[in-house]
Amino acid sequence: MPRFDGVNGVIGQQPRFALATPHFRFRALSAFAGRAALGGDREVALACLVVARLACGMLAPNDIQAADAKSRSAAAKQWLSGLSLPSSIRIPLTHVADAVATGNPTTTSTALERMLVAVSRNIDEASASEVRAIVAELSPTATGHQLPASG
Repeated sequence: MPRFDGVNGVIGQQPRFALATPHFRFRALSAFAGRAALGGDREVALACLVVARLACGMLAPNDIQAADAKSRSAAAKQWLSGLSLPSSIRIPLTHVADAVATGNPTTTSTALERMLVAVSRNIDEASASEVRAIVAELSPTATGHQLPASG
């Protein structure tokens, strides 16, 4: 019989068949969407969640293939078209989906930054910081992609 730790009451080792706990990157954004009133901020938060998760597909360990990125981007854009969003918010969200379809992390990072500016009044700071973390991971220095020198 396994011994339990007297302080925590848990077994010292996980069973060999136990699965690792999944990591969800957008807890604050999804919680904000759940708390927001119907319409308005909720739709903006859900749209941000969709395009941020779409952009996460460009990061390891996902690294989705180009054809999959294009089809996922098209599906996201179709879903976004069904939401009642102001054009000042819809356009930057659509640009993120288009950037993911290109497969260029720098373009996607820039599109996410522009999206954050557009939705800054509609989402809370914790949600914005989760998206900023994706922007940082997609930036040229984080991904190892360097912009060509102009001149």
